[in-house]
Amino acid sequence: MIKPLVVLVSIASGVLSLPVFAYQYGEYGTETTFTLINDYPGRYRGTANFDGAANLMEERMAPGYTTSRQAFTWTAGGTQRSSENVIATASGVTGRNLVIGSHFDTVFNRPTLEGLDDNASGAGVLTEIARNLSGLDFEDGVTFIGFGAEEEGLRGSRAYVASLDQQARDNLTGMINIDSLITGDMMYAHAGTNSVGNTELASLREHVFRIASELGIDLFTNPGLNAGYPIGTGCCSDGDSFNEALDIPVLYFESTNWEIGDFDGYEQTTNPAVPGGSTWHNPATDNAEFLIGVLGEERVAQRMRDYSRLITRLVLEATNTDLRYSAQSGASLARDMQDNLVRQHQTLTQLHDRRWLSLLGGAREVGSFDGAVGIEGEVQPSGGFDQSAIERGRHAAAYILADYQFTEALNLGVSLSYQRAKDERDYGGDLQNKTWQAGIYAQLHDGGPTWLNAELSVGRSDLESTRALHIQADGGPVLLSQRFDGETDASFYGARLLGGYDFNLRQVRVGPMVGADYTRYSVDSFSEKGDLRTALDYGSEKFDSIELSLGARAFGAVALSKGMLLQPYASLVWVEEVGDGLSDSFQFVSRGDGLVRGAEGLPGADKHFARVKVGAQLAVSANFGIFAEATARAAHDDGDQSGYAVGAQLLF
Repeated sequence: MIKPLVVLVSIASGVLSLPVFAYQYGEYGTETTFTLINDYPGRYRGTANFDGAANLMEERMAPGYTTSRQAFTWTAGGTQRSSENVIATASGVTGRNLVIGSHFDTVFNRPTLEGLDDNASGAGVLTEIARNLSGLDFEDGVTFIGFGAEEEGLRGSRAYVASLDQQARDNLTGMINIDSLITGDMMYAHAGTNSVGNTELASLREHVFRIASELGIDLFTNPGLNAGYPIGTGCCSDGDSFNEALDIPVLYFESTNWEIGDFDGYEQTTNPAVPGGSTWHNPATDNAEFLIGVLGEERVAQRMRDYSRLITRLVLEATNTDLRYSAQSGASLARDMQDNLVRQHQTLTQLHDRRWLSLLGGAREVGSFDGAVGIEGEVQPSGGFDQSAIERGRHAAAYILADYQFTEALNLGVSLSYQRAKDERDYGGDLQNKTWQAGIYAQLHDGGPTWLNAELSVGRSDLESTRALHIQADGGPVLLSQRFDGETDASFYGARLLGGYDFNLRQVRVGPMVGADYTRYSVDSFSEKGDLRTALDYGSEKFDSIELSLGARAFGAVALSKGMLLQPYASLVWVEEVGDGLSDSFQFVSRGDGLVRGAEGLPGADKHFARVKVGAQLAVSANFGIFAEATARAAHDDGDQSGYAVGAQLLF
């Protein structure tokens, strides 16, 4: 009856645990557990099954970690005995380290003991937690240990603790022990007895209860009904070796029932089908056929799933790796804010560029006053942004501009625009802004081949953000998926000079041009809403863009029927960024611990690239015109950032 279920679980778990698929919580650990009990019953020292189980534990914990074996010996009854621990480690950036352990051996000299509850279940969850977190960039390091010889006096954990030098002990932040998860009526988490009188050493227990509440998992702790076992504490497994020797938080996970029998946790269940209320060390009851028969198939799945969810999340947070990833996510958003401001400012410069081309298209009377009211929209598809987190950008703008012909050579104008923009970011995040921009522009052109354009501009932006924090290791379940809202303001001002020389080639003008563009950007500090530990406080950011450009342009005018005039244009310029361009480092205060974290991995601003523009303006009548324009970057390290804009305007 059990074999088909085991095979089905194993096959499904094996397929889903391949890196190309994301498996669900509990599946990987269940596969480990059933392999241990079916292939390696009687997992005690000196047997081939212990060796096979140790090999399996190493194989299951290996992806993404450095693995090793720790052989150890002890003497009992005048005889030297030996066993080994299986260790998988991943270092962090702080030098600190968290240990997560579970024994995988069974009681000595019981060759048929499967040990599903004690402790293939804990060993399976241990391998899953390691697999769930595989490939993450940890802040504090982690060490996963499959202990040997727990059933013979906690020999494996005692050997490991004894092997730690003083520096390793000083860097140890805590120990999490996982043992016997199936038979008991309730799920428990206890602190070590060293926490009595020192509440700081109960921090892991308090932490996991906050997580359990968030995840909706019923979790209990020792109620202290037996005076020999203080309330909230546990014992009698490998956590004791750390509890006794080190002043660090220790956390015991187990399933039992501390409210029955002698109130000491040794009686696990009130289920009348379980003889004596416990299954520990009994080959007749601590096996899959019996336990699934009396508890149901869902019990194993539920316990493997819920313990995996709880402890995976706890390790993620206890190592502050969630805060590390949150800071990097915040840096991505902060960088997008800067890039978004640059793109919004560029819409004003492009508006002025089109106006300058219109002014070159025909002679203006001195003293004449002309202007336009218009709207435009632009879409920037994915694949062309500085960051892969941006899936699409778009904006819409309304503007008014007017200029006055002071002399035959000098035209001076002003513009005012309002823009609404939105960047759609991965996992449902976004960045929206409302931007006002004002500009003064001038053109110096006496009808000859030389020309000079200039502008001064200023802008103010209201930024609203939704940051999505999504953490998922290689092919595993989603570890964390959260969203944070924030609001802030930004401003910018700048100046630009652009000049060139045009050669007349029939109806087309072609010529070189050179430019200089300076803009100063400032983003105010702000705090994200909500009280999640991964929320961030952002500091103010300032950066300068100083672009020097050299290139060429071509434009012309083609008279069409019904008095329409088409003005196509194109340009290609090489840009040298001699200022900041964009910031490549950010710092945030993490709400979880109040510490400042820097963000890493953002590319520096590309200082050398080309900018391409192709478009056309169509004067439909003397009072109405439309345009279409495509822009892109070329030879840029971070994508082409292409954009496609259309618009219409009324002339007066």
